Amino acid sequence: MKLNRKVMITACAAFMFLSGSVIATAPATRIFINHVEFSSSTFKLNVDKGTTMVSLRSIVEQLRGKVSYKDNSIYVTMPESSTLSMQVNSLENALRSGSPEEAIQTWIKGVQRRSGAMQYAVLSPDLRESTKQEFEGNFWVTGGSSPRMGNVEQFNTKKITPDQVLISFDYPLVVMTETIGTGHASITVNKIKRESNDYWAISDIILKDPEDTGIMIGANDPSQLS
Repeated sequence: MKLNRKVMITACAAFMFLSGSVIATAPATRIFINHVEFSSSTFKLNVDKGTTMVSLRSIVEQLRGKVSYKDNSIYVTMPESSTLSMQVNSLENALRSGSPEEAIQTWIKGVQRRSGAMQYAVLSPDLRESTKQEFEGNFWVTGGSSPRMGNVEQFNTKKITPDQVLISFDYPLVVMTETIGTGHASITVNKIKRESNDYWAISDIILKDPEDTGIMIGANDPSQLS
């Protein structure tokens, strides 16, 4: 009887030790803001039955904002950068295209006006991700002083699938008021499906000469295709 009791105590101790090891080595929830990790204690992190709770005040203040409580209401004031970010998101949403042709027309305007932001707004999520760093490195300015892309008069549209269209067109290369040559573009536009509203966005840009109007971000030439 005494032997059995010793075995039971030893087994319980081993279970507690192993259980403690599992708990001790279980990965804790980590918090990152703009890829920078913050201590969980900074945000008063609490995990309860699978729900992670963070102090609203700690997050807002870490982002240089302010939180106040008055008349049974919570007021959050964010710095100007947050307001500007919301403004940019609003503009990008307004530029989302309801048709493949609309996406191309917006992209062309962006090229003509040397606006990287306008071009970026009509790119697909994957193409945005791969080009964002380059747009930022050029301070969202593309193209060059001359030649520039002139007016595009005609699109050639080819339906590949119900959710993908290939649009090709020629464009004049203009210096001052004189046309010195002709460029050619073949651009793939995909339907991006969202729960709220679907939209069309550019997923691939092929130009006969990607440098014919200066800095052209996100474009490839036919020789780069396998």
